[in-house]
Amino acid sequence: MTAVVVTCEHASCAVPEGVSLGVAEAVLDTHHGWDPGAATLALRLASARCAPLLAGEVTRLVVDLNRLETNPQVIPERSFEVAVPGNVGLDPAERERRLTRYHRPYRAAARRLVGDARRWGGRCLHLSTHSFVPELEGRVRHVEVGILFDPDRALEAEHAERLIEGLRRLGWDARANQPYLGVADGLTTWLRGEFSEGYAGIEVEASQALLETPARFDRLAGDLAGLLVDV
Repeated sequence: MTAVVVTCEHASCAVPEGVSLGVAEAVLDTHHGWDPGAATLALRLASARCAPLLAGEVTRLVVDLNRLETNPQVIPERSFEVAVPGNVGLDPAERERRLTRYHRPYRAAARRLVGDARRWGGRCLHLSTHSFVPELEGRVRHVEVGILFDPDRALEAEHAERLIEGLRRLGWDARANQPYLGVADGLTTWLRGEFSEGYAGIEVEASQALLETPARFDRLAGDLAGLLVDV
């Protein structure tokens, strides 16, 4: 049997009390601050399988839960063209506080959920939900749904191919490892190192262009949820 775990690292654009980023609220509510729609998608997927759901509670500009703590972008000084003045020259003690308060507990919780799922079902399918802007730095991304995975991991490839084929059959432009590579730094990549066997970590990337038509985004969430029924 395969147990399902769902996470959403960029579920929130909230800034905790006592943290000053120097970024306008309007910017925080864009892709710079979080992944719009990703939390909604995560909830639908988790509900479809009565699966545990872990979601981030702060903006990625405070600390990026989808990056290793050794990655320079874990507390970014810039998000593409947007500067984050409050993170420039950040005091080492504040950096450590953010990692201790938000990053490490989130990763520990994700590892615990996957471990519990593997003990229950033997195998774990971890779905990490994200969204992406349809145009970035002048480059248009035509894909509607990206399924990110490591092609060298057989269990992962099996689940990913099933999702891609199912989405295409339902009329979606679904592609493997677009608009990002599934082996780049991310929570799933880290968990592969923690669980060498029985773990399949897949990032589901939905285009934010779909949010312009709420009914269409809702249909995508429903279609993805439906594909999990037989996992």
